[in-house]
Amino acid sequence: MRAFFGLSPDIKTKLAIEGWRNKVFPHFDAPVPAANFHVTLAFLGKISPKQLDALCESVNQIDQIHAFDVSLNQIGYWSKPKALWLGCKNTQNTHRQLAKILYQISHSVGLQLPKQDYIAHLTLARKCSVNPPAALISPTFSWHNAEFHLYESVLGKKGVSYHIRQTWPLARLFAFKAV
Repeated sequence: MRAFFGLSPDIKTKLAIEGWRNKVFPHFDAPVPAANFHVTLAFLGKISPKQLDALCESVNQIDQIHAFDVSLNQIGYWSKPKALWLGCKNTQNTHRQLAKILYQISHSVGLQLPKQDYIAHLTLARKCSVNPPAALISPTFSWHNAEFHLYESVLGKKGVSYHIRQTWPLARLFAFKAV
C-alpha cells in the first residue's frame, strides 16, 4: 500500500479552506477535494505489510507528544510538481518534533525516505502550469491538532483519495488557574 503520516483539519476548517480557495483563485484543472485536505508529516511511499506492522508498533511506543495548533497562513507554489499549497509561516516546535520522530521511525523499519527539510503544507491544487496570481484575501486558517493519522493513498476511478487507516492521540496540556 502507498501511505503517509499526516494531520487532518477538522471539517469546518476544510470547508473554510475550500471556500476561500474557490473565491480567491481562478478555476484549477486539478483542485484537491476538501475531503483530501491534510498536512503531511512523513510520506512513506509503498510499504509492505511487514513494514506496516513494524511501523505501527514503533509509533505506539512514541513518548508523549503534546497536542498543538496548526496555522496555515502563507501561500506557496512548487513549480516541479506544479502544486499550489497553504503553509505555516511558523511551524510549532512540537509539530516539527512529531514529523522528525515519524521520519526516524520510518527509516528504522527500512523505508528509504528522501532527506529534506520539513515544510508543513496543505496542497490546494495540482497540475498548475503557472504560479497563480497573489491572493487578494490572505489565508488565516487554524485548528487545534489533538491526533495524527496513518493514511493510505488509494487510486480510484475518480482519482486519488486518502483513507485514514490508524489514528494516534496526542497528549493534552492542562492549565490550572489559581482561585
